[in-house]
Amino acid sequence: MSEAGEQREREAAKLTRHHGLGGLEMLAARYRDHAYALHTHPTWVFGVVVAGVEKLRIGRRQHLAPAGSMIIVNPEEPHDGEKGIPAGWAYRTCYPGAELMGEIAEDLELPGLPMFGDGIVVAPELALAFVKAHRLAGQPLEQEGAMLVALGELVKRFGDGKRRDRASGGGEAARRFRLYGDIIEAELSAGFDLAHLASAGGVTRFQVIRDFNRAAGMTPGQYLRDRRIRAASALMKAGMPLAEIAAETGFADQSHLTRVFKTVKGMSPGAWRAAA
Repeated sequence: MSEAGEQREREAAKLTRHHGLGGLEMLAARYRDHAYALHTHPTWVFGVVVAGVEKLRIGRRQHLAPAGSMIIVNPEEPHDGEKGIPAGWAYRTCYPGAELMGEIAEDLELPGLPMFGDGIVVAPELALAFVKAHRLAGQPLEQEGAMLVALGELVKRFGDGKRRDRASGGGEAARRFRLYGDIIEAELSAGFDLAHLASAGGVTRFQVIRDFNRAAGMTPGQYLRDRRIRAASALMKAGMPLAEIAAETGFADQSHLTRVFKTVKGMSPGAWRAAA
């Protein structure tokens, strides 16, 4: 087998969306050499490792997730992922947003949107139900019902209203972090250095680093990359050409955007946009 063929054999990712579930994104992937960069989602992330072992950080905790493990990530919680054994891992994940999670919470009569305290849980029957629902692609009605039941049970059993490393909503550090975020969102295509953010916040560069670590669990550079990829994803859905997206969101060129996008999304911009 050629080197390119071997790479295809060990690396594969397919993203689908279910319109009956509010456009719920569902990813089925197998990775051996791919490693996710630290990133966040505005949605929840639920998944099951179906083969191998994934090594990942969720929030500030490091985990090994063997086959059968369920992965849970709260919105805006930094996480990454890479192989935990030489053969890599395979998993199925989905990314429900606030509207779908709110519908589930209302059905369960919860006081608000569910949050989760554990990043890795072991629940064999629930994991099996989730994987079965995930595999019903092409059967929209059956998949809709099965996924709603699986997500509802997941929330019922593990949604305790708590989340790890919750950043304080008040105080000067939180105020500065919101200021940094506003500056970055307004100037995504600009070149940034710590002095710029430090001057805006009236603090030292060292304090900027501490503010990001405390509020986001990320370095300033990781946070900037994360926001640039989010903005690029939105523009891809809108149909903007990749070269223009790269310039709009602060990447050196289309190739730079593609390389960074794959470290966060696990697939090329073209494959991701085709699913969108």
